[in-house]
This record gives sequence, C-alpha cells and structure tokens, in this order.
Amino acid sequence: MPFAKKLRNRASAWMRLSSLGLLALWSSACSGGGDEDEEAGESPSITEPSVEVGTPGGDDGLAFIPLEPGGTLYIETFGQGGTHVLFAIRCNGFGNRAFVNVSLTNLETGVEVSTPDTSRPQLLVCHDDRTCDLVPLLVMMGGIAEPGVDRDGLRVRVAVEAHNVDGDRAEVETEGVLSTELL
Repeated sequence: MPFAKKLRNRASAWMRLSSLGLLALWSSACSGGGDEDEEAGESPSITEPSVEVGTPGGDDGLAFIPLEPGGTLYIETFGQGGTHVLFAIRCNGFGNRAFVNVSLTNLETGVEVSTPDTSRPQLLVCHDDRTCDLVPLLVMMGGIAEPGVDRDGLRVRVAVEAHNVDGDRAEVETEGVLSTELL
C-alpha cells in the first residue's frame, strides 16, 4: 500500500478515535460523570480489523469452527480427482466484502500452495455489523507434497491475509496437521 494511503488511513482512524473520545468526555460531563455510564458498559469500543482461521462445521457445514493451533485439516476430494482443504475464514471489521487470501506451507519442505488472487472482493456472510464469515473456502492441495509422499500427519503453516477496498488489512498465521482420513 502506498505510504500516502497508509498515512490517510491512520489519520482518519486517529480522527475517529479523537472524535469518539471527545464525545465520551462530553457525554460524561453532561451526565454528571457518574459511574452509571461505566457500569452500563456504554463507552464506545474501537478495535482494529482482524481475521481468524477456522474450518466449516455445523449441520449445514457453513458454521465457523475455530482452528486450534496444531488442529486437524482434512484433505477431501470432490470427485474430479483434485484434493482440497475446506476453510472457514472469519473477518472482523471489514464490512460484508473482503479480499481473502490463504496459503499453506509444508513445514518439512517449504513448498507453498495458495488460493488464487481475486479481482473482486468476496461476499461475506455477516452475523452483525462487525463479524462476517467466508465459508467454505477451498484451498487446492495439489503440490503440497511430492507424489507418493504420505500427506497424513504433515505439518503445515496456514497464513491468512484479508483486506478491503477501504485499505483495512489484517493477517494471521497458525499451524495445522493434514489428515487423509476423509479421502
């Protein structure tokens, strides 16, 4: 991202925080500054955009289930001979559309596979104004290991990067273990 755009984004965020701070101060002064507002938890909360890695779950396979560090990632096939891992990606603070990129790195060889870059932001399913999911997201596993090498138990690093057209961006990394149990 160009330096000028980063600077504008940070300045804009700072101005929003400053405005909210002044609003909270004014509100506190007007209400007598009592502890009632603090106890009610009415102070505004500003958080940075974030992204989380999960796997699909639930009755319909469209629920977000967080991936614990070192958790199992099941390799599956859908009848055309290719193998994939299904992910659920939670995007916090991006709105209902974001560019989401996922890569898996074989921790034994350093070989990486990833989702193809998209030219348009992907539509997310939102639960509220902040939390939206991309479920399912397929990552092709072709090439993660040499032919004939057992992928069951292979340790991988999962890296997720999300950004939107407004310049908000977040990244996360975790480790997982591939399983061929469902093949």
